[in-house]
Amino acid sequence: MDKSNCEVFYADVKPITYVSLICMLIILIVAPVGILNSLNGEPIAPGLILILAPLFIVFLSLATLIIIAIFAIPRMRYELHEAELLIVLGPRKERIPYNHIVDILAKDLSFNVLSSFRMPGVALFDVMYSDEGIVRMYSTHVLKDVILIKTLKKKYGISPKDKEGFISSLGKHLSIEIENVSRQAEISTAERKSAKNIAESLVWSIVIASFIICIVFYPRLPQIIAIHWDIQFNPNGYAGKFWGLFGPQLIFSSIALIPLFSKGKDREYTYEVLLPVVAILPIMQIYLILKNLGFAVNDKLIFAACMILALLTVLLAFLKVPKMKK
Repeated sequence: MDKSNCEVFYADVKPITYVSLICMLIILIVAPVGILNSLNGEPIAPGLILILAPLFIVFLSLATLIIIAIFAIPRMRYELHEAELLIVLGPRKERIPYNHIVDILAKDLSFNVLSSFRMPGVALFDVMYSDEGIVRMYSTHVLKDVILIKTLKKKYGISPKDKEGFISSLGKHLSIEIENVSRQAEISTAERKSAKNIAESLVWSIVIASFIICIVFYPRLPQIIAIHWDIQFNPNGYAGKFWGLFGPQLIFSSIALIPLFSKGKDREYTYEVLLPVVAILPIMQIYLILKNLGFAVNDKLIFAACMILALLTVLLAFLKVPKMKK
């Protein structure tokens, strides 16, 4: 490959990129240490080991990727060669032949909580978006003003500092028309607003937050905990604290996966219907934790809140299900 004839465009790196990476690295280091310290030398149940072991492996893997990214992002670049676009991020190189590109546009992407390596100021590798699905990102623009390159098999998101210069130079190598990028950006922004799915983000935020609650309070609970109460709110059912605490978490997490088997509006409606159901999870967990730790709890208020959410689910199902595709 003759690099003397290529044009090089560097990524639009801003201070927020480094701030996000460093903050996330600190969290990934502090979180495992905090979890281990919270155990206070207590023997770890086998079930908890099955959860913590892969979790720590994920922490370590992400920390390694972030360290590599901190050193590689300042030199992240997009090289326009004679026959291909070459994306360079440290040791990683992505080659995109020009004859594989079918479209290019500047647009705002729609947030999706099911992402991998995405944080303020940087999005790398395969990232899920609500409007475009999975996009291979090499970008310091996470949602706004992303250059989206669509190929025969994949979609790529990049953020050259000289956006206009990059688009102009790339256009010379392509057989497709891209003079209307600005107009396409306006259209795609409108599409993003209509496709935005707040319910999906809320559902998964609740599931993740509830999982964190389980891990934080697990060491403080007795080995056997109450998990069921009669109509007078007296405990009449017990279980080991692992299954008593994480059992409902696993059930509700499975429920949150149901919409992933739907597409388009069906998926959006399903998340909206499930949102009140999933919202019951943290209420149940907090109630269970407080009761087993001996705190006074307004049982009737908790029961009323759960019933309202359950009725809201029935109402949403009545309103939304008829709109779903058959």
